[in-house]
Amino acid sequence: MKKSDIPIGKLIEISSNPKIILFSNGEKYFAISGICPHAKWPLELGTVNEKILTCGGHGWEFNISNGKCITNPGRDLKNYNISESKDEIIISD
Repeated sequence: MKKSDIPIGKLIEISSNPKIILFSNGEKYFAISGICPHAKWPLELGTVNEKILTCGGHGWEFNISNGKCITNPGRDLKNYNISESKDEIIISD
């Protein structure tokens, strides 16, 4: 995926199966699973403040940099690896 195609400060879905969302704060990129483990809400409908992703459905909170659930520890999201090459990012398990 080209860096220039990634909006800054917005959650976007980049894969539907498995569902993966991507976020850029303008300096770093974060890729995590895109379904809330609480009620299967699509997390791209949530908000990000600093490094905290808040689910738009029921308010569960996750650390976007590692997928750890803050609201209910142990209900973490899968965190994907990101590597950069020139104007592209590559996402892998």
